[in-house]
Amino acid sequence: MINLKKENRKHITTILRIVIGAALIAILIWRLDISKIFDNIRSIEKVYLLYALVPYLLFIVISAWRWQVLLDYKKFSIPFGRTLIIYFIATFFNNFLPTTIGGDVMRVLYSMKERRADALATVLVDRILGFVGLFVFALFAVLYLFVIKRQTEFLPFTVGGLIIIIVITYLFFSERAYNRFSPIVQKIRVFKIGERLNRLHEAATDFSSAWSTITTCVILSIVIQALLAIGPFFVMKGMLMNNEVNILPFFIYIPIINIISMIPISFNALGVREYFYVLLFSRVGFTAETSVVISLVAFFLYFVLSLVGGIFFIFVKKD
Repeated sequence: MINLKKENRKHITTILRIVIGAALIAILIWRLDISKIFDNIRSIEKVYLLYALVPYLLFIVISAWRWQVLLDYKKFSIPFGRTLIIYFIATFFNNFLPTTIGGDVMRVLYSMKERRADALATVLVDRILGFVGLFVFALFAVLYLFVIKRQTEFLPFTVGGLIIIIVITYLFFSERAYNRFSPIVQKIRVFKIGERLNRLHEAATDFSSAWSTITTCVILSIVIQALLAIGPFFVMKGMLMNNEVNILPFFIYIPIINIISMIPISFNALGVREYFYVLLFSRVGFTAETSVVISLVAFFLYFVLSLVGGIFFIFVKKD
């Protein structure tokens, strides 16, 4: 009965997020000039769509590389080619399931080789270090806005988020810090959650002294955030061939949008992401119609690329 209620709540939450996303998109489109939106879409030079696909492809490749670094440290004998295929499959599930947890589960299932705790540890550490890279990149962006333009609205949010991520990372990696909570965690016997959490922590603490590995992953995470900004920039260039806006606003605003998109308001952040594209890129002279098109087209390109993972899922078997 309890599990059934949880499943019902999950379904209701998922439906609610889809409805919210659809409503936000509908409101945006209702307030905008639809003819201008379609004109902007038709005006995009097709070659720039191909250019925009390249950074998204590199995003997947480098994300897989970052995870490979962690797998190698844990001595998983998985060649990079297979790691890349698994990451494509995870990306596919991320786009078709309500949360990114679905993709993480697929990574664990395809990589664990009877080492579930170690596989889960690599995925969680990969996720945490990805967040660190995102917040570090975003911090540079909001510091630029503060120093150059005296804009502070995103500074507390970003600094606070970075502090929280650092604290979580410390608690996750530090054996001394975790030992304070371990006796409490051990008492959670429902579904052996306490035992499993302690086993997971033991698998994760191996990374606490792997500073070269952690540093490499954070650097790769920062590169990933740059790639996620370059994709929409090429979409913009395809629409506005004579526009003088350079890539700097994309490096500034896209990380902020990515952080906001992490808030589970709508399915795949649809509507939320477009609203903040309109809000932020209006500061560099983009019309609302232009901003919405850049956001939707960039997301569509990434979505199409993730379909490759669906093909791999059909034909590639778990070990």
